[in-house]
Amino acid sequence: MTMRAIQVKSWTEGPQELTSDKPPTPSPSQIQLRMQAAGLHQVVRSRASGKHYSASMLPHTVGIDGVGLDEATGTSYYIMGMAPDFGTFVDYVNVEKKAAVPVPEGVDPAALAASVNPGMSSWLALTTRCTDLPPNFTVLILGATTASGELAASLSRKLGANSVIGVARNVEAMKKIDSLDRWIELKPGVETDYSGLEKVDVVLDYVYGDATVHLLSSIPQGRPVQYVQIGSMSGQDAIALPSAVLRSKNLTVRGSGPGAWTIAELGQQMPKLIEALAGLTLKQPQKFPLDQFSKVWPDSELAKKGRVVFTM
Repeated sequence: MTMRAIQVKSWTEGPQELTSDKPPTPSPSQIQLRMQAAGLHQVVRSRASGKHYSASMLPHTVGIDGVGLDEATGTSYYIMGMAPDFGTFVDYVNVEKKAAVPVPEGVDPAALAASVNPGMSSWLALTTRCTDLPPNFTVLILGATTASGELAASLSRKLGANSVIGVARNVEAMKKIDSLDRWIELKPGVETDYSGLEKVDVVLDYVYGDATVHLLSSIPQGRPVQYVQIGSMSGQDAIALPSAVLRSKNLTVRGSGPGAWTIAELGQQMPKLIEALAGLTLKQPQKFPLDQFSKVWPDSELAKKGRVVFTM
């Protein structure tokens, strides 16, 4: 029996809609899922273009995560993986039972498929890369209007934050994010007004670059602040941080990503993240049936808007 699969046979040709063999009967340790939804995240685009370190073998099946249905029980599961033989832009997939996280009833598969990957960044940053956060802590999110930043605001509260400050260029967009208590307009260079940061405990940084240098330089002396580097939306992969900033501030600097946290920690936190997301009102993604992949893939406007999900 055959099924649909989005695969890359040549890095120069890119992903194509192909027909593949349906997976064999799963082993006793596995479960076979009929895929319901899978997200076209930025990392998925990078892997499918041959530009990501985690994807070097051909053929490459597109997709790193998604929601699939166990047709035998009617239970949906969230799955994720980056193994060479794994991909989620398919009709069916076999996965290890221990790697499949049950999805609570009533959760929209497409909305969840669009949210776990961006939500994971802040969740793992706060649960595995921060230590001894005080009760009712305050979080500052640099890059609050990104998909990850917006979810970070809500998930921070799930983890005990009492106050969440957003920093981004678009103030009007930040005002539409219910979980933000305060908005700071991100301006070029050192023009951003960072007064009033006396109560910040954690900084989640999705921007990096010059904005980070100015922010860290503006943190009040003596205030214990845990800074976690997550993304570099600015396009600046390196910064020139004066040594005096590190000597004069009570800063703890960490990064969050594969390697900073372990696969074991990811496995421990994933069910908790799914439960937390299930308790939120998740934004609807841009949904397309899988057979429209060839039209959606090259669309730069859709890519710019983000949160693209394919349904099967």
